[in-house]
Amino acid sequence: MLALVPSFGFVSASQVNAVASSDYTVQAGDNLWNISRQHGISLTTLTKANNIDLNNYVILPGDLLHVPASNITITVGDNPIADAAKKVAAQKAQEAAAQQAAAKAQQEAQQKAAAAAQAQQQAAAKAQQEAQQKAAAAKAQQAQQTQTAATSGSDLKSYVLNKMVAATGQSAATWDYIITRESRWQSNAQNPGSTAHGLFQSLWINGSDDIDVQIADAIRLYNADGMRPWAL
Repeated sequence: MLALVPSFGFVSASQVNAVASSDYTVQAGDNLWNISRQHGISLTTLTKANNIDLNNYVILPGDLLHVPASNITITVGDNPIADAAKKVAAQKAQEAAAQQAAAKAQQEAQQKAAAAAQAQQQAAAKAQQEAQQKAAAAKAQQAQQTQTAATSGSDLKSYVLNKMVAATGQSAATWDYIITRESRWQSNAQNPGSTAHGLFQSLWINGSDDIDVQIADAIRLYNADGMRPWAL
């Protein structure tokens, strides 16, 4: 079987004329390309004359090749084997570049998809947080409005008295009497001679005008000493 590991060198850029057929003994370092150029024939002519398959061949020193006659003029330096190898290398490089480009595009698409998903999750979390904050603010505002309505004007007495009756068991009339006597139902009433303040003129609340704070303070006073803080 003939095969070759070609060396792609060339003799020189010149023209060679061959006119007679001959046999040639392969020498060390020979390859089919150089042999065909040395004898002025094409590589195809040489391979056909020796039934050589360029895809599967080896030539060894001592092999005998038949070199057919030719009177064609061949320009040394044209190397179809080298050209074919270059084309294969270029095609492989192009395929590798295409694969790299495809892999890069796929990676970028995955990164964009991940970034979009993350942004969507963040937006959803932010929207949920804002909705919760709005709901909490609305609830607080509603509670404040309810408290304001319950602790102002004509509703003030019923609000305070209901709270005190429920917490102490003392009658609404008793607490109405105490508050009327102590502050005339003024939540910001201040005793000029002491720190007593508010509806119940308590000494514990430190001047708070908040109705619920005053109620809670009065309940603590009652739980601690009954009606004695109000001399009853």
